[in-house]
Formats: sequence, structure tokens, C-alpha cells
Amino acid sequence: MELLYKPDADEALQRLAAFWHGDLLDRPPVIAACTKQGATPPPRGHAQLDGLDGDFARAVEIFEAQAEATYYAAECFPTFVPSFGPDQFAAFLGGEIVVSPDSRHTSWVLPFVDDWTQALPLRLDENNRYWRQMLDFCTYLGKAAEGKYLVSTLDTHSNLDALGAMRGYQRLCLDMADQPEVIDQAVAQIKALYAPVYDAIYEAAQMGKVGWTTSWLGAVGPGKGGCVQCDFAALMPPRMFDRWVMPCLEAETAFLDHSIYHLDGPDALPHVPSLLSLPHLHGIQWVPGTGQEAEGRPMYTWVELLQQIQAAGKSVYAYGPAEALQTLHRQLKPNLVIYNVSGLQTEKEIEDFLTWLARNS
Repeated sequence: MELLYKPDADEALQRLAAFWHGDLLDRPPVIAACTKQGATPPPRGHAQLDGLDGDFARAVEIFEAQAEATYYAAECFPTFVPSFGPDQFAAFLGGEIVVSPDSRHTSWVLPFVDDWTQALPLRLDENNRYWRQMLDFCTYLGKAAEGKYLVSTLDTHSNLDALGAMRGYQRLCLDMADQPEVIDQAVAQIKALYAPVYDAIYEAAQMGKVGWTTSWLGAVGPGKGGCVQCDFAALMPPRMFDRWVMPCLEAETAFLDHSIYHLDGPDALPHVPSLLSLPHLHGIQWVPGTGQEAEGRPMYTWVELLQQIQAAGKSVYAYGPAEALQTLHRQLKPNLVIYNVSGLQTEKEIEDFLTWLARNS
């Protein structure tokens, strides 16, 4: 692979290919970037919702200015992440996207399902304005990115996340208790939409021509890959998770060639045993949550959880400052981890971290 903004792409892909097979070359893959020496960062970099206004050329201009000034180290790839917000899957099914008046990079969908019996069956309307715009956007990006950078798969928030956005999360919680058979139907239908949505975006952005894909997590892999998740799972007990979320995750991970689950917050921890039973899931990204409590617990303080994940044969996606990851690295299997390191400001600082990692793997 030859990319203008990533001249060492082939070397990085070799290390990533080993990672997805559970192997190790000299060190685990590392996602790290900084401003190039002597470069001036643009006043604004690529952000969520760029392109939602229909100005695709401007969105690309902003991203390429950022990419030109960025040093993409190790296994970090320049990647444009097309996004109309976390509820875009629900928008494709009929929702109205609302942009926050306080931040033009934040959006959500207004709940629009009042009665499941009237809303079912769930179908993807090919003429839905958000769906058509996303396909047009990805077609534009696929051409603009050729030979320069990657286009990411969508941050879909599919399965129960999409149903929650459509219905409203509180109302969906009540539905799961009051009309579980109806939710069975909705889940079966939303599950069936994941693959066609993925494939349409994959084809529009010419990802098959590249041969490698990535997600908002930045972990590049061969074939079709992505980040799978269900943030709504934090609100349900394991019996509900196993009944409704697990079948969706089984289908999504079986469809993908490589996948990492975004495990968001302590309330989602009861579902770890179920997640580790997914035969096609490659790894888990543990996110301790938000706020001061989470910030006060570096990733290495969760080492028992991460070791549990690795003991099941799954990889760990760990992130944080270099010092915290170095502490963590001494307690993990190096062939089953990928690092996203923050806080390194110069190319030399990144290279020093990579040298340390190679010596200690």
C-alpha cells in the first residue's frame, strides 16, 4: 500500500497482520501521532459531523490540511472518519438528526417510534436523505483518499443502540420488560440490516480496492473490519444482554474479518463473560468510564480485567500515556495487545517509546 501521508505503510501493515493472527514481530502495534517537526497545525482539524452540511470538498480540505502537518507513527494511519453522529444508523431508518446548539460537532436523533407494531418491519429506505448523503459522501471520500489516506468504516451504533435511539432509551427499557416478544422481532430485523449497511459503505468508499479497513479506533486490518459495540448494554442485566445483544454481536463479528468490541464503563462489566465467548471477536477495548473516578484509575489498574480478556485468547486495545502503558506492558502478553499512546509531543518521543517497547516485548 502506498499512501502520501503514510510512506511506511507496508511496514506497518506487516506488524498489524501479525497482530490479527495473534502473532508478534518485534513489538505490539502502536497508534501514535504528533505534529511534524517544523510544521504548523491548521486552526481546526477533522471533526465529527464534517460533511453533514453537504460541503464534502470543505471537509476533505480540512482533513488534508491536518494530515499534511501530522506525523503518523508506527501503525497509525491517516484516516478520514465519515460521521453524522452516533445515532446515524437510526437516522438511516427514519430519524431526524439534531445538531447541538452548543457544539457543531455533537448530534443525536429524536426518538420517533411511538408504537413498535406500527414501526415494524424495520427497513432501510434507499431514498432516506441521510442514507443517500452518506453514500454520496463516502463515494466522494473514496476518490479523494486514493493513494493518500484511508476512509474509515462507520461508527454505526447498530443493534440495541439503534433501537434505543429510535424509541428512546427509557421507553425501550420498559418495552423489554413489558413486550419482549415485540423486541425479539425488532432485534431480528435490526440485526439483518448491519451487513447491507456495511457493504454499501464499503463499496461506496472503494474499501475493497484498498484491501484493508479501519474504524474510529484506528486499528487497521485486512478485509472487512470494524468496531462493534452496544453502549445501551450498561442499562441491562446479563439475561437481557444475552437474549438481545449477543445474537446481534454474533452476526456482526461473524460477518467481519476482524473486530474489536468497545466496552464502555463499569456498568458493562457483567457482560464480559458473554463477550469472551464470541468465537469471531478478536479483541476488546476497555473504557473505564468518564469523570474524575475514571481519570484517577490508569489503564494498568485494570490489569486483572485485561489479563482475563487475554486468557480467553482475545486481544486488548489499551490506551493512555506512555508511562502508564509501559507499566501495563510488563503484565500483558505482547502478542495480544495493541496500544494507542497519548501525550507524546515529538517524533523522537514516539520513537523512544517504540524502542523501549521492542526491547521489552
